[in-house]
Amino acid sequence: MFAYLLGLALGAAPATAAAQTAATTAPPAGTWVVSDVTVIPADTDEVWMHRTVVIRDGKIARIFPQGTKAKVNNATVVDGRGKFLVPGFVDAHLHIATEGAIRDSKDAAIAGLDLGQEHRYDRQIMLRFLKAGVTGAANLGGSAGSDEDLLRLRGEIDAGRIDGPKLYVGKRINGPRAAVAIKPTQPAPASKPESPSTAADGIAAVRRARERGYDFIKPYQFLNRETYRAIVEESARRGLITTGHLPELGCASCADRAFVFAHPMTNIAHSEELARFARVEHDLSPDDVERLADAVSASGMSVTPTLVTLKTIVDMYVHRQVPAVPGDWAASVDPVTRLDWVPPANRYLSRAFREQDGADTFSAGYDFARVLTRALWKRGVPLTVGTDAALPGLAFGVSVQQEMIELGEIGLKPVEVLRAASINAHRLFDPQAGSGAVREGQNANLVLLEADPLADIQNVSKIAGVFAQGRWLPMAEIDRKLAQGEAFERELEQQIRRRKHAAH
Repeated sequence: MFAYLLGLALGAAPATAAAQTAATTAPPAGTWVVSDVTVIPADTDEVWMHRTVVIRDGKIARIFPQGTKAKVNNATVVDGRGKFLVPGFVDAHLHIATEGAIRDSKDAAIAGLDLGQEHRYDRQIMLRFLKAGVTGAANLGGSAGSDEDLLRLRGEIDAGRIDGPKLYVGKRINGPRAAVAIKPTQPAPASKPESPSTAADGIAAVRRARERGYDFIKPYQFLNRETYRAIVEESARRGLITTGHLPELGCASCADRAFVFAHPMTNIAHSEELARFARVEHDLSPDDVERLADAVSASGMSVTPTLVTLKTIVDMYVHRQVPAVPGDWAASVDPVTRLDWVPPANRYLSRAFREQDGADTFSAGYDFARVLTRALWKRGVPLTVGTDAALPGLAFGVSVQQEMIELGEIGLKPVEVLRAASINAHRLFDPQAGSGAVREGQNANLVLLEADPLADIQNVSKIAGVFAQGRWLPMAEIDRKLAQGEAFERELEQQIRRRKHAAH
């Protein structure tokens, strides 16, 4: 599937000038030498001890074997003794908060906040990804304002003007819910590219996204059968991968399971999407695990399980509170995100959520998704690490580490977890930019760990620093930059409190 899409990409229509400008990357100047480090390339099971790694102009220039005396002029030396160099982590499914999203918000407590002129809020969010070792992030659709901010941020990060992960910005394309209702209560609105229910409008939506410079397409579940197929096929023709939700089942114009697997997306955005398919036809039958896993494997699709997302939703349903954020990360959650985690913004704590049909199967759905994900892994289906952050309880950055632990708990070896968090994501979102492995010639998006992740995958939280877009940022420097924004975030919190007080 990936080779097929790459071939199509080579013949795709050229992007607009805006998209080409956004994609332009300024190679970072500078040379670093990581000395006496253990290298875990992650694309194989190899481990290379006592290596000297040279990073130059954003690339891994050389990896010298043990015993070689490497002399590199004008280089900054990073002490790698007792440390482990691994590929940078990628969150393959999240929804990044941006200043554009705040401006678009209908919540009176945050709409119109004074955010200043320096994009301080966006910068703080980007730094939190790096603090967790996340050097790549795929945004699966947001508001118009949020998308505009992300397209701008992508260019600023690529040009080296803002510290942050490599951003992949997805365009969500969804049809009207009424068009796929099993028992329609109202007529569906006329089709349009912004909410298509015809193949022609679905194709137009993809073309507009390509022209605007989006990196991929997110098909959503309220697309009818023919519109869904048109979007998937047009995306492939345009060299865009598709990662999203499976369509609704059961209505006259809906897809069925056979249709979905015969016309596959590149990637399924949740294991829970497959569990939803099982609920409709077989009520989470154990036999359906095997049928679904076989169908996914035969289709060539990869999967982003987002197990920690389901786990967090179940936790809120059972305990009626947001689960604790690991370690000291709770203190670093920004005030706008914290506001989204409490009622009334947090719908997962509402009575309506608890009392909806099927709520009693949430826990079973999480268990089913874990078993299904294990079955997918056993069949060699490529898995990626995604979190759906900032869903309540899932903080930007650290939630990637939580999902990595989830994958380890269902049986993946630590190196396979690292592969899911890096190599597989690069193959999905940016195959032409390299493998993402720690190898000569590859882009330097790397994490330097204080402890061996192969001995315990939880060691991915022990970060000494990162190479992000080829630039070295030790943890002390990331923390220093975050501390510079603390006064700004305190002022945001005070603004929110004043607004809430005035509303009462």
